[in-house]
Amino acid sequence: MTREWKYPNSKFICEKQILIKQTNIFGNTYFSNFIEWQGEAREKFLLEHPNSEQFLRENTTLRLVTHSLQHTFKNNAYLGDRIRIEVTSKNILKYSFLLNFKYFNIKNELLIGEGMQKIGFYDEKLKGLCAVPQFFLDLIIPVLNQ
Repeated sequence: MTREWKYPNSKFICEKQILIKQTNIFGNTYFSNFIEWQGEAREKFLLEHPNSEQFLRENTTLRLVTHSLQHTFKNNAYLGDRIRIEVTSKNILKYSFLLNFKYFNIKNELLIGEGMQKIGFYDEKLKGLCAVPQFFLDLIIPVLNQ
């Protein structure tokens, strides 16, 4: 049995171009954008599941909870730069998992930031935390091939 990830190179990748509204007077990116981009990359990743629309329609009482968030700034990025965001997972437990984010400037492959989010789930019908749904585990755990 071999382990194989659903995404190339064991990570989910999305890209972002830095817009003028995301920069200060010197043209470099506001720190707060990295946090916003974590959320965007997380949502794109979770919507990659082929049954995401059906799952969300059927589970309207389920809430995704980000209960820890961290970002470390490494280097500047500027107006017009294209950023590659790489998402990986680790520490997959019954009630939570971590998503790790790395941001690279595509033109020079410079690491410009990295961060993480701890994700859990709350079920409004049950009025409490619930185990990570299999739907999400399908995305974050490597597939077993025989």
